[in-house]
Amino acid sequence: MSFSIQQHLTDAIIMVRPVDFGFNEQTGQDNEFQNRPSGSVTDIQQAANREFEQMVKLLESKAIDVTVLDKTHTDDRLPDAVFPNNWFSTREDGSLIVYPMKTPNRQAEVQIDNLVNQLSKKHFKLDSVNDLRHSFAKGVALEGTGSLIFHHPTGQLFAAVSERCELSALKAFAEQQNYRLHWFETKSQQGSPVYHTNVLMSCGENFAVIAKQVLAKGEQSQSALTALDDTVEDVISITEQQMSESFCGNIIQLKNQQGSPCIVMSESALKGFTTLQIKTLEKHGDLIACPIPTIEYVGGGSARCMIAENFLPTL
Repeated sequence: MSFSIQQHLTDAIIMVRPVDFGFNEQTGQDNEFQNRPSGSVTDIQQAANREFEQMVKLLESKAIDVTVLDKTHTDDRLPDAVFPNNWFSTREDGSLIVYPMKTPNRQAEVQIDNLVNQLSKKHFKLDSVNDLRHSFAKGVALEGTGSLIFHHPTGQLFAAVSERCELSALKAFAEQQNYRLHWFETKSQQGSPVYHTNVLMSCGENFAVIAKQVLAKGEQSQSALTALDDTVEDVISITEQQMSESFCGNIIQLKNQQGSPCIVMSESALKGFTTLQIKTLEKHGDLIACPIPTIEYVGGGSARCMIAENFLPTL
């Protein structure tokens, strides 16, 4: 079987402005990283928007192309829209994949027409839309690159099963898209599965970060860890505390428009890594740290969650 392979790094990304940002009651049921804020709704939204704008400017100053989507398709409140990588992903063959989300207010984030229009204005070529929202049983979720961690050069897919990543859908996706799947279960100190794989794990072109402590003991986890060791040069093991308090697992490797690799993370993640871990990361790209404390604390997601990679070719 030939697996689905492509380049691993892109210099173009898509981000969504957090106009309705706030504590999401619906996702808070299984995301233990969310925290109820003490400030007013308006203050929280203004802080999140400032952090977002600052992050966009920082990434653009590092020669990364950023397409920003605004909310144009609904009047519904979308508190988690700043995390768009859950509802879509792109491939360099010109395809857009749309994923089924777990909660109603996250399902309402999907705005395919606006996304296509904004990308076409910037001369990105979109050949097909693969909408998976009705491909699985009703109510089954598979939340994009929140759940799915790709190593594109080898066609491998790593994923932690959870309420946001149902095993039957995960296996069907891997078969349909020709990925070699490595799945595993997780358990936090609170006794619950980690809600998204990209909180506990990041896979760059030749490095990975993973919170091994939260992987369930057993053959599935060991097989996934062995595959990871065989795939990349450096595997950085972080603690559950580094994962949950600093979002050290929620980072992403990109490249700038000159082709040089970089690793985007939050300021809290940078502070959470040890000196030795930072030295290892620096082997794989310049570190870009974004101050996003409000988005992290209230939203329960970090820098990687805010970034949807744009692999589409240009016209």
